[in-house]
Amino acid sequence: MNRTILVETVSLKTGLSKRQVDLVVNLFLDGIIKSVQEGETVEIRGFGNFFQNIQEERKIKSPIAGKEITAPAKKKISFKASKSTEIEI
Repeated sequence: MNRTILVETVSLKTGLSKRQVDLVVNLFLDGIIKSVQEGETVEIRGFGNFFQNIQEERKIKSPIAGKEITAPAKKKISFKASKSTEIEI
């Protein structure tokens, strides 16, 4: 499922316009992203946790140059699904 299908599905089930649902989805995702960037863990019970994960510096092989280069460390948003993901809508 992609964002467009999600918006259409929620729109059909709630009777709200696609524009309204798209706004809610955007606000929801922006809230998660902002909180995780600030170092918080976002827990949605019965669904999962969004958290910040630091990927260490590592050596990778460049397919273009054909030599080994160092990829810098970076922060990533990670998700871990809840053990119980049964959600009824």
